Amino acid sequence: MGSDRDTALDRPASPEADTPAPGSAPANCPECGKQLQSEPNYCPACGADLRGLSGDSDTLDGPLKEKLIDNRYRVLEKLGEGGMGAVYKVEHVRMGKLAALKLMRPDHAVDKALKGRFLQEARVVARLSHPNTVQVFDSGELEDGSLFIAMEYVPGKDLAWQLKAHGPLGEGQAATIGVQLLASLQEAHEAGIIHRDLKPANVMLVRRRKSGEDQVKLLDFGIAKLQEAEGRKSTTGDFIGTPAYMSPEQIRGENLDARSDLYSLGCLLFELVSGRQPFEGPTPISILTQHYEAPIPRVTEVKRDAAVSPAFQAVLDKAMAKRATDRWRDAEAMRVALEQLQKSLGSKPAEYTPMPVELADKMLSREDFDQFERQLKLRRSLAPFVALLVLGLAALGGVKLLHSTGAEVVSNHEVEPNDTVQQATHIPLGAAVQGAIGASAGEGDRDLYVATVAAGPHRFTLSAVADLNLAVEVLQLEKQLKEDGSSNGEKLVRKLFLDDSGPGEGERVDGLLLSAGEVFLRVVERPFCTEANRPSREKSLVPYTVVLEPLATEALPEVEPNDTPSTAQALPLTRAVLGWSGDRVDLDKLGAMRPDAPFSAADWFKVEGPADALVMVAIVPPERGTLLVVDGAALEAFQKRVLKTLPVTSVKAVPQWLELKPMADGQRRVRVLSGEDLLPGSEYWLAAGMGGDNGLAGVIDLGRQLETRSRLETRRLLLEATRQRFAGSSDLTRLGEN
Repeated sequence: MGSDRDTALDRPASPEADTPAPGSAPANCPECGKQLQSEPNYCPACGADLRGLSGDSDTLDGPLKEKLIDNRYRVLEKLGEGGMGAVYKVEHVRMGKLAALKLMRPDHAVDKALKGRFLQEARVVARLSHPNTVQVFDSGELEDGSLFIAMEYVPGKDLAWQLKAHGPLGEGQAATIGVQLLASLQEAHEAGIIHRDLKPANVMLVRRRKSGEDQVKLLDFGIAKLQEAEGRKSTTGDFIGTPAYMSPEQIRGENLDARSDLYSLGCLLFELVSGRQPFEGPTPISILTQHYEAPIPRVTEVKRDAAVSPAFQAVLDKAMAKRATDRWRDAEAMRVALEQLQKSLGSKPAEYTPMPVELADKMLSREDFDQFERQLKLRRSLAPFVALLVLGLAALGGVKLLHSTGAEVVSNHEVEPNDTVQQATHIPLGAAVQGAIGASAGEGDRDLYVATVAAGPHRFTLSAVADLNLAVEVLQLEKQLKEDGSSNGEKLVRKLFLDDSGPGEGERVDGLLLSAGEVFLRVVERPFCTEANRPSREKSLVPYTVVLEPLATEALPEVEPNDTPSTAQALPLTRAVLGWSGDRVDLDKLGAMRPDAPFSAADWFKVEGPADALVMVAIVPPERGTLLVVDGAALEAFQKRVLKTLPVTSVKAVPQWLELKPMADGQRRVRVLSGEDLLPGSEYWLAAGMGGDNGLAGVIDLGRQLETRSRLETRRLLLEATRQRFAGSSDLTRLGEN
């Protein structure tokens, strides 16, 4: 990859020098001074790592940007370029998901027999399905003769970047990476596929957000075979594979088996723990010669402070044996050895986990592609019958019926154009709907969806999009009345504006109260309130997911919007209210920056009661996380600068009571916010309480709700706190009984 951009496959496909690109100026290798005709990954003379050294080598623009490849892949940006062609980040236009496309130059596939072998190899590689292997979905030939491979797009860093940026890894980390690579190789070898170019630049690391662990992805299976088929075997400039990792039999041009990949993996592991390649020299010839003549180096010889156990060195010695017959018999045997080493180090073997959940819905997967192809095939097979059906309907006067039902088609994917109410994409409830949005220096993009809902509370979620700020406006049709009470038609009225989180973060609201009928969701890309001087964000169709679902609960739910004192939800004395936490928002800072649109993260509640009564509210926090609760009267005094500091009650683990004082208008209100450790959508409970008969009925209901949810200890603590606060209440007897 070579650059510090967070992209996938961000490096050329092979180590060969490229032919001069139009208008490009030759450069010199900083190690040996050889003039370079383009921007190769490695110097063809000395093998030096040249990735990222050129200001043009990592350009996001290319001659194919925004072009459509094979009528299905739209090019978004160029990720890397090498001797055989380039790698692009693309969008599958029919599915709206991201993939990587390796496009071979036409002059590298002029032989028809070669093309056939390449496409056959790509089909074989496409059958590989191990989670540690980058998946290949599609391959083919374009009109100009160039070949392409469509594969899984993996956002992350490669091992070469990791080594360059952070230096050598520990023995345990290297063993974990090796175990995952061997699991990938085992499946490939059993299918008769040899990688031939195993090196750090072909190993991606995907950091899992929750666990912080790295998942390994092995790239470029079968690509080296295309080079081999072309007969490009030379040790003077162009060579198959990369000199630092080539097995002796690969250097001699012999037929290869799985043990050649094990040799390359041994070289890779050596570099991971030592920080340098096992054999170095002034020219490729000197490096290649050492592979089949020089003794196997020891890690401590090249890095004296390396904490490498004899057992790890023994694994390297066996993997890097000069004769293939002296190495591990297969990938499984070497993997077992590394796992035993892990156990001796006190670390567990790596789990071969799938793509992180937070990324999976954005990337094209094997399941997505196969399902799409099946549906496409089915549509093609049914096309003649559909045509006959349409003709029959037309003959019977059914064209009108066909048109009316077509407008109500429900889809799990955004259907463009959907910028107006008439064009809105009809979506189902409770399903993840895939959309795509762009950004520009101006207004940005907007997408409109419509769903049919029943009256009641709903949950809405909008996934995060890197570097973009997405907001959503919820609208419903409401009848408009004239002064005399007669109808004045219907008008779309905003029910909620949701933009609680800034760029790169998702949005969520629970308890959104909707009326029965159609609801419109307008997703827009816009500046966040903190972006006074918004940077230009020229992006094209970045995928996102929206979900709208009804909330089914027997409890009395919080209903949005209740994000301001004027929209505070009534908290009855007879029932407890189930609330949901929002995103963590610094209202004191951001509220002043956006006074026109309140933040939904704030939950306001009000309690009716006599002016001289003791009015309190019981707060039961989620099982994990902290609620930040403020008495409305205290907040009012703070805003008027009567109080120098705002008294905030932190409620965590243990239920608490908070006395509510009357505000200037005589109302008693309370505001609830999420602490930094609280996840959005976490459940919490509120119940109002006063002295006198039935003053604790809401608390009694709250006790029942906690018992139903098996939060018995929380219920016990709530009852103890209630007895202390309302020692003389006649409801205490009923409270104990319930």
